[in-house]
Amino acid sequence: MNSNHPWYILSYALSNEAAILEDCLEQLQNVPEDGIAVLPEYLANSVKFSEIAFSKLKKFSIEQKINIITTLNIIPQNLPHAQLGRNYNTLTIFTKDGKVHTPQAKITAQSFERIQYDEKFPAINVGDYEYLNKVEMVINGQQKTALFIICSDVYTLLAGVKDIEDLKADIWIIPGNFGNGAEQAVYRLTKKFKEAGMFDTLIFSNPYQNLKKPTHKPLVQKATDYITRDKTEEIKILTDWDRIQLIKENVCIYPDEQIPSFVHMASMTTMDKGRLTIGMSRFAVDVKVEKYAEIIYL
Repeated sequence: MNSNHPWYILSYALSNEAAILEDCLEQLQNVPEDGIAVLPEYLANSVKFSEIAFSKLKKFSIEQKINIITTLNIIPQNLPHAQLGRNYNTLTIFTKDGKVHTPQAKITAQSFERIQYDEKFPAINVGDYEYLNKVEMVINGQQKTALFIICSDVYTLLAGVKDIEDLKADIWIIPGNFGNGAEQAVYRLTKKFKEAGMFDTLIFSNPYQNLKKPTHKPLVQKATDYITRDKTEEIKILTDWDRIQLIKENVCIYPDEQIPSFVHMASMTTMDKGRLTIGMSRFAVDVKVEKYAEIIYL
């Protein structure tokens, strides 16, 4: 990892929740004091195991004096506009000082995240969210604005937010769990927003799959990227029409009930040169961009 910044972008292999947590805790041992570790979304996806992961990650962050960023299926402590007692796919930030922040939740939860269509698939059942909350973070004494974009919420940058200028931040952070191919759509889309000057730094984390047979196609492709914008390059305006075209080229919209599991979803992400998937239930989402009230010290 580049010694010029404190970010440690990690991945994990798809597995059961206990194995994923064990894998991540092992990797986190290598993050030095004051480091900021970014993991993909859903380090745990069930409510029950998310509570276990929450306790272990909080304890670990304090003991190791590191900061950890992921998402968990929890009832958030301080998520703006959250329904009381409702669980969300919640961005969860554990700080080295023992504080926990939940400034964002996933907006475009996939069909199988919102509803358990069949008992043989995991019961996730997260609530819908409608906000992108910009976060002020102090890192090494410097204050930076961050926009957290949870996995397919990349879609909201194209269709959910009316004024593109509202999306400007110093850092965009994408904890993903994109199906095979969709990560390429993420790279294409974020490249356009980078050229438009919407961020200076992009952090992207996606899990991967260990294949039993090399002839099989993986459900997900690994990504652990730290990308910076050359501020000397000319800004290329991204118009509303451009954003519409990007939807047409990079997004697959499906009827919710036809995609009852992650495996079903991943069968669609390889379309064309890779596409994000969005269920019809979240297609017309209207996202409000606000500011998280607290400053997060990392």
